Amino acid sequence: MQPKKRIPNWLKIVLAAFTVLFVLGAIFGKAPEPKLTSAAAPATSTPRPTSTTPSPTPTPAAVSYTVGSVTDGATVVVNGSDGTSKTVHVLGVIAPVASTGCYAAESLAWATSTLSGNAVTLGAETAQGIALTLADGQDYATLAIQKGYLKYAATAALPALAAGETAAKQAVSGLWGPPCQGTIDAPAPAPAPTPAPITAPKPAPATKAAPPPAPVETTEDAPAPSVYYANCSAAKAAHAAPLHRGEPGYRPALDRDGDGVACER
Repeated sequence: MQPKKRIPNWLKIVLAAFTVLFVLGAIFGKAPEPKLTSAAAPATSTPRPTSTTPSPTPTPAAVSYTVGSVTDGATVVVNGSDGTSKTVHVLGVIAPVASTGCYAAESLAWATSTLSGNAVTLGAETAQGIALTLADGQDYATLAIQKGYLKYAATAALPALAAGETAAKQAVSGLWGPPCQGTIDAPAPAPAPTPAPITAPKPAPATKAAPPPAPVETTEDAPAPSVYYANCSAAKAAHAAPLHRGEPGYRPALDRDGDGVACER
């Protein structure tokens, strides 16, 4: 019987090392290949990454606007500093109907004086219009509504404009006063006819009452004027003789002796 050959210790160590490397390679993946150090190995160079940062786009110059003409209080034509022009409907306002609407002339005259030839700033464009800001920073729509030259467009849903219209109504400003009373889509109502003044008839001049007849002065010697006797014969015929002074019919002409008794014989 031949004795078994014994494996040298160094070989055991090498085999154990390869076994460990094999297990680790199975666990962590394929081991990286060693770099070629031979002069025959092809030389490779790593390409540099290409820069993809976009170049900044220049910001376009801001366009400033000047009002060229005014169609009505809510519609204007503006001219831009870039040579363009466009028609702008002011956001949130309604103007009186041109020519036929009540207060149309007053509204147009004020808008022309306020805007024509002046610089303005335009807000963002919406389906309902564009906000217009005056050179002094005031909102044009708010100012026009507060002064009663334009009405508020409720579809814009702008509380500040609604509050301005409420104040104009309370102050009876502009189109909220007579004769329009807030109506801007119809002609001004005809003024009510002024009733003719009622003239009281002048009283007839008072007529002076005729003075009462002067009382007939009677004396003892003069009889009352109600009875007159032409002579004593008449007095006797009337059965009035003799006549005493103071009695009807007595008169001195019938009393010859003047004793106060006439026609005594």
